[in-house]
Amino acid sequence: MKIEILDIAGPITAEAAEAAGARLQALRGVQHVSFFDAPASLHARLDDIAPTRAELVAVLEQAGVSVEAPRHPHASGSCCGGCGS
Repeated sequence: MKIEILDIAGPITAEAAEAAGARLQALRGVQHVSFFDAPASLHARLDDIAPTRAELVAVLEQAGVSVEAPRHPHASGSCCGGCGS
């Protein structure tokens, strides 16, 4: 099981996020979707056999929700948390 965090670009209403989350949850392999509003993001809990990040983003874009590019960890993949990224 893994969690994919999809940061939303731009403002979004709770209703639009709920509708977009429902579209994600309808996909095979998506177990649960949560919406967080500060900063706006959707967290999708996925099975081992699940859609790719690109497929999740495509579904959201079809729903009119833009997703920011993923952030990659700095240094050697570890993070002290000091920069907030």
